[in-house]
Amino acid sequence: MSSERAAALCLAALLALLQTAYASAEPVPEHELKAAFIFNFAVFTEWPQEALAGGAPLAICASASNALLPALQQLTDKLVNGHRISVRASTRPVRSCHVLVLDRADRDQWQQLRRELAGAHVLTVADDPASGADGAVIVLNMDEQRVGFDIDMGAAKSARLVLSSKLLRLARSVQ
Repeated sequence: MSSERAAALCLAALLALLQTAYASAEPVPEHELKAAFIFNFAVFTEWPQEALAGGAPLAICASASNALLPALQQLTDKLVNGHRISVRASTRPVRSCHVLVLDRADRDQWQQLRRELAGAHVLTVADDPASGADGAVIVLNMDEQRVGFDIDMGAAKSARLVLSSKLLRLARSVQ
């Protein structure tokens, strides 16, 4: 079995397990589930070499008021394709982030952040449909207590990010 196929099966199994656990009698808290999705988004994203050199830390950024921040901080020091995760409770400087996680609290700043991100290689993940509909690469959503996500390939291409076909197949929609 190829490593690419094995990785796809692992992602599908993990997502199924997380969804099952979330629907069980003792559900996984929503924020932890979403953090696990964000971890997997990073696993199945390729950054240009100049944006993420071999062995460099992978920076996940979220504002200090972001509801997902405590769950994201649990990802600190985990490995993603040879890169150790560092989580920052700030969106500044935004261009030094590899993954930028947005929520409702970031709505007022999103237009400014988008201008700052022009030409940057940042995977933007919105946990807010209003912000996400306006240019985030991935938008998380809840549907009947299940986490889903939509992908904007135009935003991914603008950031020069390559999203795995396995991730694209699991998305609710790809535009």
